[in-house]
Amino acid sequence: MEREYTSRNEQPMMRWCWIVAVMVFSTALGNEPASLDERQARLETLHEEIGEIGERIAAERDRAGGVEAELARLEQRIGDERRALAGLDEQIQANAAEVAELESAVARETAEAQQHRAFLAATIRSAYRRGQADMLRLLLGENDPAEVQRLLVYQRHLGAARAHRLTQAQDALQSLQARRAALSEALARQRTDREARAVALATLQSSLGEREALLADIEDRIERGDAQIASRREEAASLASLIEEIEARLGEERLGAEPPDLPARQGELDWPLEGPLLARYGSQRADDLQWTGLLIGAEAGTEVTAPAAGRVVFSDWLRGMGLLLIIDHGNGFMSLYGRNQALYFEVGEAVRAGDVIATVGRSGGRHETALYFELRADGEPIDPVAWLQTGGHQT
Repeated sequence: MEREYTSRNEQPMMRWCWIVAVMVFSTALGNEPASLDERQARLETLHEEIGEIGERIAAERDRAGGVEAELARLEQRIGDERRALAGLDEQIQANAAEVAELESAVARETAEAQQHRAFLAATIRSAYRRGQADMLRLLLGENDPAEVQRLLVYQRHLGAARAHRLTQAQDALQSLQARRAALSEALARQRTDREARAVALATLQSSLGEREALLADIEDRIERGDAQIASRREEAASLASLIEEIEARLGEERLGAEPPDLPARQGELDWPLEGPLLARYGSQRADDLQWTGLLIGAEAGTEVTAPAAGRVVFSDWLRGMGLLLIIDHGNGFMSLYGRNQALYFEVGEAVRAGDVIATVGRSGGRHETALYFELRADGEPIDPVAWLQTGGHQT
Protein backbone atom coordinates (compact mmCIF):
# COMPACT_ATOMS: atom_id res chain seq x y z
CA MET A 1 0.00 0.00 0.00
CA GLU A 2 2.82 2.39 0.85
CA ARG A 3 4.57 1.58 -2.47
CA GLU A 4 1.38 2.31 -4.37
CA TYR A 5 1.00 5.67 -2.56
CA THR A 6 4.58 6.61 -3.39
CA SER A 7 4.15 5.77 -7.07
CA ARG A 8 1.01 7.86 -7.37
CA ASN A 9 2.76 10.85 -5.80
CA GLU A 10 5.89 10.42 -7.88
CA GLN A 11 4.02 10.55 -11.20
CA PRO A 12 3.41 14.34 -11.25
CA MET A 13 6.92 14.91 -9.92
CA MET A 14 8.45 12.87 -12.74
CA ARG A 15 6.32 14.77 -15.22
CA TRP A 16 7.64 18.07 -13.79
CA CYS A 17 11.26 16.86 -13.87
CA TRP A 18 10.84 15.93 -17.51
CA ILE A 19 9.43 19.42 -18.33
CA VAL A 20 12.34 21.17 -16.64
CA ALA A 21 14.87 18.85 -18.28
CA VAL A 22 13.42 19.60 -21.73
CA MET A 23 13.52 23.35 -21.05
CA VAL A 24 17.13 23.26 -19.89
CA PHE A 25 18.10 21.09 -22.86
CA SER A 26 16.36 23.49 -25.26
CA THR A 27 18.18 26.44 -23.71
CA ALA A 28 21.49 24.66 -24.03
CA LEU A 29 20.86 23.92 -27.73
CA GLY A 30 20.63 27.65 -28.43
CA ASN A 31 24.43 27.97 -28.64
CA GLU A 32 25.44 24.29 -28.80
CA PRO A 33 28.66 24.71 -26.79
CA ALA A 34 31.17 21.92 -26.83
CA SER A 35 31.29 21.97 -23.05
CA LEU A 36 29.94 23.83 -20.05
CA ASP A 37 33.37 25.41 -19.52
CA GLU A 38 33.41 26.82 -23.05
CA ARG A 39 29.88 28.15 -22.63
CA GLN A 40 30.78 29.80 -19.34
CA ALA A 41 33.95 31.21 -20.92
CA ARG A 42 31.89 32.80 -23.69
CA LEU A 43 29.50 34.18 -21.13
CA GLU A 44 32.39 35.53 -19.10
CA THR A 45 33.71 37.33 -22.16
CA LEU A 46 30.24 38.74 -22.81
CA HIS A 47 29.73 39.90 -19.24
CA GLU A 48 33.16 41.55 -19.15
CA GLU A 49 31.75 43.97 -21.73
CA ILE A 50 28.07 44.09 -20.80
CA GLY A 51 28.67 46.12 -17.65
CA GLU A 52 30.05 49.02 -19.72
CA ILE A 53 27.63 48.78 -22.65
CA GLY A 54 24.79 50.75 -21.09
CA GLU A 55 27.00 53.66 -20.03
CA ARG A 56 28.86 53.62 -23.33
CA ILE A 57 25.62 53.70 -25.30
CA ALA A 58 24.33 56.58 -23.17
CA ALA A 59 27.58 58.48 -23.78
CA GLU A 60 27.44 57.71 -27.50
CA ARG A 61 23.84 58.90 -27.67
CA ASP A 62 24.82 62.15 -25.94
CA ARG A 63 27.68 62.52 -28.38
CA ALA A 64 25.38 61.76 -31.31
CA GLY A 65 23.03 64.48 -30.08
CA GLY A 66 25.89 66.97 -30.06
CA VAL A 67 27.01 65.93 -33.54
CA GLU A 68 23.45 66.20 -34.85
CA ALA A 69 23.20 69.72 -33.43
CA GLU A 70 26.50 70.59 -35.10
CA LEU A 71 25.24 69.09 -38.35
CA ALA A 72 22.14 71.27 -38.12
CA ARG A 73 24.31 74.36 -37.64
CA LEU A 74 26.58 73.40 -40.54
CA GLU A 75 23.64 72.72 -42.84
CA GLN A 76 22.14 76.09 -41.90
CA ARG A 77 25.42 77.85 -42.65
CA ILE A 78 25.78 75.96 -45.93
CA GLY A 79 22.26 77.06 -46.86
CA ASP A 80 23.15 80.67 -46.04
CA GLU A 81 26.34 80.47 -48.09
CA ARG A 82 24.48 78.97 -51.04
CA ARG A 83 21.91 81.76 -50.91
CA ALA A 84 24.68 84.36 -50.71
CA LEU A 85 26.48 82.77 -53.66
CA ALA A 86 23.28 82.73 -55.67
CA GLY A 87 22.76 86.43 -54.91
CA LEU A 88 26.35 87.23 -55.86
CA ASP A 89 26.01 85.28 -59.08
CA GLU A 90 22.95 87.34 -59.98
CA GLN A 91 24.75 90.60 -59.16
CA ILE A 92 27.86 89.55 -61.06
CA GLN A 93 25.79 88.56 -64.06
CA ALA A 94 23.88 91.86 -64.02
CA ASN A 95 27.01 93.95 -63.49
CA ALA A 96 28.91 92.05 -66.17
CA ALA A 97 26.07 92.73 -68.61
CA GLU A 98 26.07 96.42 -67.66
CA VAL A 99 29.86 96.59 -68.05
CA ALA A 100 29.48 95.07 -71.51
CA GLU A 101 26.86 97.69 -72.40
CA LEU A 102 29.14 100.44 -71.06
CA GLU A 103 32.00 99.08 -73.14
CA SER A 104 29.80 99.39 -76.23
CA ALA A 105 28.71 102.90 -75.24
CA VAL A 106 32.31 103.96 -74.59
CA ALA A 107 33.28 102.62 -78.00
CA ARG A 108 30.44 104.58 -79.64
CA GLU A 109 31.25 107.79 -77.76
CA THR A 110 34.95 107.40 -78.53
CA ALA A 111 34.21 107.00 -82.24
CA GLU A 112 31.86 109.99 -82.20
CA ALA A 113 34.41 112.15 -80.36
CA GLN A 114 37.06 111.15 -82.85
CA GLN A 115 34.74 112.10 -85.70
CA HIS A 116 34.03 115.51 -84.10
CA ARG A 117 37.70 116.06 -83.46
CA ALA A 118 38.63 115.20 -87.06
CA PHE A 119 35.85 117.34 -88.49
CA LEU A 120 36.81 120.26 -86.24
CA ALA A 121 40.43 119.96 -87.27
CA ALA A 122 39.42 119.95 -90.92
CA THR A 123 37.15 122.93 -90.34
CA ILE A 124 39.92 124.87 -88.65
CA ARG A 125 42.34 124.14 -91.46
CA SER A 126 39.75 125.11 -94.06
CA ALA A 127 38.87 128.29 -92.18
CA TYR A 128 42.49 129.17 -91.89
CA ARG A 129 43.06 128.77 -95.57
CA ARG A 130 39.93 130.75 -96.43
CA GLY A 131 40.82 133.35 -93.88
CA GLN A 132 44.18 133.92 -95.54
CA ALA A 133 42.56 134.21 -98.97
CA ASP A 134 39.81 136.51 -97.69
CA MET A 135 42.37 138.72 -96.06
CA LEU A 136 44.33 138.89 -99.34
CA ARG A 137 41.18 139.73 -101.30
CA LEU A 138 40.27 142.35 -98.75
CA LEU A 139 43.67 143.96 -99.10
CA LEU A 140 43.53 143.86 -102.89
CA GLY A 141 40.00 145.27 -102.85
CA GLU A 142 38.44 142.48 -104.89
CA ASN A 143 35.34 142.08 -102.59
CA ASP A 144 33.23 144.08 -100.23
CA PRO A 145 34.95 144.14 -96.81
CA ALA A 146 31.58 143.68 -95.05
CA GLU A 147 30.93 140.46 -96.92
CA VAL A 148 34.36 139.20 -96.08
CA GLN A 149 33.80 140.03 -92.41
CA ARG A 150 30.48 138.24 -92.42
CA LEU A 151 32.08 135.12 -93.82
CA LEU A 152 34.76 135.21 -91.18
CA VAL A 153 32.19 135.47 -88.37
CA TYR A 154 30.25 132.54 -89.84
CA GLN A 155 33.36 130.43 -89.91
CA ARG A 156 34.09 131.30 -86.29
CA HIS A 157 30.56 130.37 -85.17
CA LEU A 158 30.71 127.11 -87.10
CA GLY A 159 34.02 126.21 -85.47
CA ALA A 160 32.69 127.11 -82.03
CA ALA A 161 29.65 124.83 -82.54
CA ARG A 162 31.89 122.01 -83.66
CA ALA A 163 34.14 122.57 -80.64
CA HIS A 164 31.14 122.55 -78.29
CA ARG A 165 29.89 119.26 -79.73
CA LEU A 166 33.37 117.83 -79.34
CA THR A 167 33.48 118.96 -75.70
CA GLN A 168 30.08 117.34 -75.04
CA ALA A 169 31.22 114.10 -76.62
CA GLN A 170 34.42 114.11 -74.56
CA ASP A 171 32.47 114.81 -71.33
CA ALA A 172 30.04 111.96 -72.09
CA LEU A 173 32.98 109.68 -72.83
CA GLN A 174 34.70 110.56 -69.56
CA SER A 175 31.45 109.95 -67.63
CA LEU A 176 31.02 106.56 -69.27
CA GLN A 177 34.64 105.65 -68.61
CA ALA A 178 34.33 106.65 -64.93
CA ARG A 179 31.14 104.61 -64.57
CA ARG A 180 32.73 101.67 -66.33
CA ALA A 181 35.78 101.86 -64.02
CA ALA A 182 33.62 101.97 -60.87
CA LEU A 183 31.43 99.11 -62.06
CA SER A 184 34.45 97.05 -63.09
CA GLU A 185 35.95 97.61 -59.65
CA ALA A 186 32.70 96.53 -57.97
CA LEU A 187 32.54 93.52 -60.27
CA ALA A 188 36.10 92.56 -59.32
CA ARG A 189 35.22 92.84 -55.62
CA GLN A 190 32.12 90.69 -56.10
CA ARG A 191 34.12 88.04 -57.93
CA THR A 192 36.72 88.04 -55.14
CA ASP A 193 33.94 87.76 -52.56
CA ARG A 194 32.38 84.92 -54.51
CA GLU A 195 35.69 83.04 -54.63
CA ALA A 196 36.06 83.46 -50.86
CA ARG A 197 32.50 82.27 -50.26
CA ALA A 198 33.04 79.31 -52.58
CA VAL A 199 36.12 78.33 -50.54
CA ALA A 200 34.14 78.75 -47.30
CA LEU A 201 31.31 76.65 -48.73
CA ALA A 202 33.74 73.90 -49.72
CA THR A 203 35.21 73.96 -46.21
CA LEU A 204 31.73 73.75 -44.66
CA GLN A 205 30.78 70.88 -46.95
CA SER A 206 33.99 69.06 -46.02
CA SER A 207 33.20 69.57 -42.33
CA LEU A 208 29.65 68.39 -42.97
CA GLY A 209 30.95 65.23 -44.61
CA GLU A 210 33.26 64.58 -41.67
CA ARG A 211 30.43 65.09 -39.17
CA GLU A 212 28.11 62.85 -41.18
CA ALA A 213 30.75 60.13 -41.21
CA LEU A 214 31.28 60.60 -37.47
CA LEU A 215 27.54 60.41 -36.81
CA ALA A 216 27.26 57.27 -38.94
CA ASP A 217 30.12 55.71 -36.95
CA ILE A 218 28.47 56.66 -33.64
CA GLU A 219 25.11 55.28 -34.80
CA ASP A 220 26.84 52.07 -35.87
CA ARG A 221 28.40 51.73 -32.41
CA ILE A 222 25.03 52.42 -30.80
CA GLU A 223 23.44 49.79 -33.02
CA ARG A 224 26.07 47.25 -32.04
CA GLY A 225 25.59 48.16 -28.38
CA ASP A 226 21.84 47.81 -28.75
CA ALA A 227 22.40 44.36 -30.22
CA GLN A 228 24.44 43.40 -27.18
CA ILE A 229 21.75 44.82 -24.90
CA ALA A 230 19.17 42.82 -26.86
CA SER A 231 21.23 39.70 -26.23
CA ARG A 232 21.25 40.48 -22.50
CA ARG A 233 17.51 41.02 -22.57
CA GLU A 234 17.09 37.65 -24.22
CA GLU A 235 18.77 36.14 -21.20
CA ALA A 236 16.30 37.92 -18.92
CA ALA A 237 13.47 36.82 -21.20
CA SER A 238 14.63 33.21 -21.01
CA LEU A 239 14.38 33.36 -17.23
CA ALA A 240 10.95 35.00 -17.40
CA SER A 241 9.85 32.37 -19.91
CA LEU A 242 11.08 29.67 -17.56
CA ILE A 243 9.07 31.14 -14.69
CA GLU A 244 5.95 31.45 -16.84
CA GLU A 245 6.36 27.88 -18.01
CA ILE A 246 6.74 26.69 -14.45
CA GLU A 247 3.63 28.59 -13.38
CA ALA A 248 1.63 27.28 -16.35
CA ARG A 249 2.75 23.66 -15.95
CA LEU A 250 2.31 23.43 -12.24
CA GLY A 251 -1.40 24.23 -12.21
CA GLU A 252 -3.11 21.80 -9.90
CA GLU A 253 0.19 19.97 -9.36
CA ARG A 254 1.79 22.75 -7.26
CA LEU A 255 4.03 21.16 -4.69
CA GLY A 256 4.11 24.03 -2.22
CA ALA A 257 4.83 23.11 1.35
CA GLU A 258 4.09 26.50 2.89
CA PRO A 259 0.70 26.88 4.59
CA PRO A 260 -1.92 29.10 2.91
CA ASP A 261 -1.10 32.00 5.25
CA LEU A 262 2.25 32.82 3.54
CA PRO A 263 1.00 36.24 2.30
CA ALA A 264 0.39 37.13 5.95
CA ARG A 265 4.10 36.61 6.71
CA GLN A 266 5.16 39.75 4.90
CA GLY A 267 8.12 41.26 6.73
CA GLU A 268 8.82 38.06 8.71
CA LEU A 269 10.90 35.92 6.33
CA ASP A 270 14.58 35.35 7.08
CA TRP A 271 17.22 36.71 4.71
CA PRO A 272 18.94 33.98 2.65
CA LEU A 273 22.31 35.27 3.93
CA GLU A 274 23.91 38.32 5.49
CA GLY A 275 25.86 40.71 3.32
CA PRO A 276 25.86 44.16 1.75
CA LEU A 277 23.16 45.01 -0.76
CA LEU A 278 24.99 45.62 -4.03
CA ALA A 279 21.78 46.24 -5.97
CA ARG A 280 18.20 46.83 -4.89
CA TYR A 281 14.95 45.85 -6.52
CA GLY A 282 13.94 48.40 -9.17
CA SER A 283 17.35 50.11 -9.36
CA GLN A 284 18.94 50.80 -12.75
CA ARG A 285 21.39 48.32 -14.22
CA ALA A 286 24.26 49.13 -16.56
CA ASP A 287 22.52 47.30 -19.42
CA ASP A 288 19.56 49.71 -19.47
CA LEU A 289 17.35 47.30 -17.51
CA GLN A 290 16.08 47.37 -13.95
CA TRP A 291 16.93 44.92 -11.23
CA THR A 292 14.00 42.60 -10.50
CA GLY A 293 15.61 41.21 -7.37
CA LEU A 294 18.43 41.79 -4.89
CA LEU A 295 22.17 41.35 -5.36
CA ILE A 296 23.71 40.49 -1.98
CA GLY A 297 27.48 40.51 -1.66
CA ALA A 298 29.25 37.68 0.16
CA GLU A 299 32.45 35.67 0.08
CA ALA A 300 32.64 32.61 -2.12
CA GLY A 301 31.32 29.54 -0.35
CA THR A 302 28.99 31.45 2.01
CA GLU A 303 25.94 29.31 2.79
CA VAL A 304 22.57 30.31 1.34
CA THR A 305 19.49 29.32 3.37
CA ALA A 306 15.84 29.06 2.36
CA PRO A 307 13.70 31.85 3.89
CA ALA A 308 10.63 29.62 3.81
CA ALA A 309 9.61 26.02 3.19
CA GLY A 310 8.76 24.77 -0.25
CA ARG A 311 9.81 22.39 -2.97
CA VAL A 312 12.59 22.74 -5.55
CA VAL A 313 11.27 23.11 -9.10
CA PHE A 314 14.53 24.04 -10.83
CA SER A 315 18.14 23.21 -9.98
CA ASP A 316 20.53 23.63 -12.88
CA TRP A 317 22.69 26.06 -14.81
CA LEU A 318 20.85 28.79 -16.78
CA ARG A 319 22.34 31.29 -19.16
CA GLY A 320 22.82 34.67 -17.49
CA MET A 321 22.01 33.25 -14.04
CA GLY A 322 24.70 30.62 -13.63
CA LEU A 323 23.80 27.84 -11.17
CA LEU A 324 20.17 28.63 -10.37
CA LEU A 325 17.81 27.18 -7.75
CA ILE A 326 14.06 27.92 -7.77
CA ILE A 327 11.77 27.03 -4.87
CA ASP A 328 7.98 26.92 -5.17
CA HIS A 329 6.46 28.00 -1.85
CA GLY A 330 2.84 27.55 -2.86
CA ASN A 331 0.11 30.17 -3.13
CA GLY A 332 1.80 31.55 -6.25
CA PHE A 333 5.04 32.43 -4.42
CA MET A 334 8.44 31.38 -5.77
CA SER A 335 11.99 32.34 -4.80
CA LEU A 336 15.06 32.30 -7.07
CA TYR A 337 18.75 32.01 -6.13
CA GLY A 338 21.32 32.65 -8.87
CA ARG A 339 25.12 32.85 -9.44
CA ASN A 340 25.76 30.04 -6.95
CA GLN A 341 28.93 28.06 -6.49
CA ALA A 342 27.07 24.84 -5.68
CA LEU A 343 23.45 23.67 -5.42
CA TYR A 344 22.48 21.28 -2.60
CA PHE A 345 18.94 20.31 -3.61
CA GLU A 346 17.55 18.56 -6.66
CA VAL A 347 14.25 19.09 -8.46
CA GLY A 348 11.35 17.69 -6.46
CA GLU A 349 13.04 17.76 -3.07
CA ALA A 350 11.25 19.44 -0.18
CA VAL A 351 12.98 22.33 1.54
CA ARG A 352 12.41 23.57 5.08
CA ALA A 353 12.89 27.13 6.23
CA GLY A 354 16.54 27.57 7.22
CA ASP A 355 17.88 24.68 5.11
CA VAL A 356 21.20 25.35 3.37
CA ILE A 357 20.26 25.19 -0.30
CA ALA A 358 23.42 26.53 -2.00
CA THR A 359 26.71 28.36 -1.56
CA VAL A 360 27.58 31.78 -2.94
CA GLY A 361 29.74 31.99 -6.07
CA ARG A 362 30.05 33.91 -9.31
CA SER A 363 28.80 31.39 -11.84
CA GLY A 364 27.41 32.67 -15.11
CA GLY A 365 30.61 34.53 -15.96
CA ARG A 366 30.36 37.12 -13.17
CA HIS A 367 33.31 39.00 -11.72
CA GLU A 368 32.02 39.53 -8.20
CA THR A 369 30.88 36.85 -5.78
CA ALA A 370 27.30 37.57 -4.81
CA LEU A 371 23.88 35.96 -4.51
CA TYR A 372 21.12 37.03 -6.83
CA PHE A 373 17.86 36.66 -4.88
CA GLU A 374 14.45 37.19 -6.45
CA LEU A 375 10.91 36.73 -5.13
CA ARG A 376 7.89 36.30 -7.40
CA ALA A 377 4.16 36.27 -6.84
CA ASP A 378 2.01 34.73 -9.58
CA GLY A 379 4.97 34.91 -11.93
CA GLU A 380 5.65 38.64 -11.41
CA PRO A 381 8.74 39.95 -9.57
CA ILE A 382 8.07 41.69 -6.26
CA ASP A 383 10.37 43.58 -3.90
CA PRO A 384 11.91 40.95 -1.58
CA VAL A 385 12.81 43.57 1.03
CA ALA A 386 9.12 44.03 1.83
CA TRP A 387 8.88 40.33 2.79
CA LEU A 388 12.14 39.96 4.69
CA GLN A 389 12.89 40.87 8.28
CA THR A 390 14.29 44.33 8.88
CA GLY A 391 17.97 44.38 9.86
CA GLY A 392 18.71 40.90 8.60
CA HIS A 393 21.53 42.06 6.36
CA GLN A 394 24.43 44.50 6.32
CA THR A 395 23.65 47.77 4.51
